Amino acid sequence: MTDELSLWVSGHLPNATSIQLTPLKAEASFRQFYRVRSNAAEEQSVILMTSPPDKEHNDQFIRLATIFIDKGIPVPEILATHMRRGWFLMSDLGGADLESAYRTPARDEALTAAIGTLVRLQQIDDPAIPIYSAGRLADELTIFAEWFVTEHLGMTLPPELEPGFEALVDRAQAQHQCCVHRDYHCRNLLFNDGHFGVVDFQDALMGPVSYDLASLLHDCYQEFSEAEVAHWRDAYLTLSPLDLNPQSFAVDVEFSAVQRQLKAVGIFTRLHLRDGKSSHLRFVRPVIERTTRLCRKHPALHPIADWLNGLGADRLQIGHASSEKRHD
Repeated sequence: MTDELSLWVSGHLPNATSIQLTPLKAEASFRQFYRVRSNAAEEQSVILMTSPPDKEHNDQFIRLATIFIDKGIPVPEILATHMRRGWFLMSDLGGADLESAYRTPARDEALTAAIGTLVRLQQIDDPAIPIYSAGRLADELTIFAEWFVTEHLGMTLPPELEPGFEALVDRAQAQHQCCVHRDYHCRNLLFNDGHFGVVDFQDALMGPVSYDLASLLHDCYQEFSEAEVAHWRDAYLTLSPLDLNPQSFAVDVEFSAVQRQLKAVGIFTRLHLRDGKSSHLRFVRPVIERTTRLCRKHPALHPIADWLNGLGADRLQIGHASSEKRHD
């Protein structure tokens, strides 16, 4: 922490004479997070976020935090800001995320809280939340095409995949549209002593109703069995006030999961090749394998499954000798 940043943090912690920072888990963005403890306020901690204004949507972060808090969504309270530098002090919702809760007896309680909160979040309708357009959904698939297919594999996107990509976008657009967090997965959802929290919400949009449930149940960092997915999908349908057909909604969730997972593979690859961050490379292969299985279930997505399956295990390794570009 620079001296200037240290002084700024200290200035917003009354009576603090010492500060201790602990870096938190890095995710796929330019933001950095630290848990700040001081000798003041009975050692209560706060969260410091540094978020480069030229790379992140900091105004929207503040706008959405206000909206979500007003609607009862448990997001951090913003305690202090330095907008020019992109520095934020926020309330601390706790150190345990769902990724860690999944390994404890609190697993089902945490998932129940996540689904209950999701149902409430989906009822938010505010003009400050932009539309998740067809163009944006398609652009996200372009991240996969550009970074995994072209930059990693050294290929252009095979034309036989384009109808499948269009089907993913069309299915998303045909669904009921509601507030979508867009990264509603185990690393952005907190569960501490029965208290649930939501972070990394600044990219929320009005989009397909299945999207956040797909993020939760087809998580890039956690694999659930088909029976578990069905169980929690039914739990969501029981709570949701929307009139959703269970059979078609199940397909919607899987299509949203495929779109999201392909985007994630592109982002994980870009993090390594462009930004020099290898933290997410180990997830590329399992995510592609799970995506392939989902695509096998739907005829419109079979060409995607066939192509992914034909890559072979060595082409799923990025950042090693086996990841040299191949020109087909």
